[in-house]
Amino acid sequence: MTEHHDKEELKLSELLILASMWMLFGFMLWFYLSAFHGAPARIAADAILSHVLGDDFHRIIVEPNQHFLFQVETTIQFTFKDGTTDALGFVINPLIFSYGLPLLFGLVMGSDVSWLRKFVIMLIGYTVITGVQIWGVVWESLKMLAFNFGEQTHAIVMSHGVSDASIALGYQLGTLIFPALAPIFVWVLTNRPLVEQFVGWRLDQLQEKRNR
Repeated sequence: MTEHHDKEELKLSELLILASMWMLFGFMLWFYLSAFHGAPARIAADAILSHVLGDDFHRIIVEPNQHFLFQVETTIQFTFKDGTTDALGFVINPLIFSYGLPLLFGLVMGSDVSWLRKFVIMLIGYTVITGVQIWGVVWESLKMLAFNFGEQTHAIVMSHGVSDASIALGYQLGTLIFPALAPIFVWVLTNRPLVEQFVGWRLDQLQEKRNR
């Protein structure tokens, strides 16, 4: 019994070590390829904001000087502190919503499953985390317009039927909750046998106990 327990602990330790090593490599790939893997989120967020804000929104482009950033452009004429008036635009960092991607990469590559299964899990994870990134970019953009540039832009956002409460909820979920939980949920749900081994119970055993 003790030997079996020690073996499980050792295997878990190996997973954590391998996952940490792969995660470092994953973070490099994630950062340097951000302009590519972030493109679907940029395009989708552009379409959603265009639908929500109508003619007051222009587009989202890659920030010219730092390609891992998004530049959100509107058609709202805004008077800046230096007295000039121009269409309002601001920069958003989409990576704060997708850091779960290298985390999931490390966990998947450290797991002892087939390469095909690793590819499938990463594909599922990328899809889920891209959804989280879209959510985050949309709600941070609305938060910036509603609360960072004064009453003029706040009134414009409100005129499109977006309330302060919905912005607060969407922003908090997109910044604090979804990015951290998404990779963990994907890995746990796609690696149930391994998780059951580490925690020492199986789902079918629990179901049998409930039926007794």
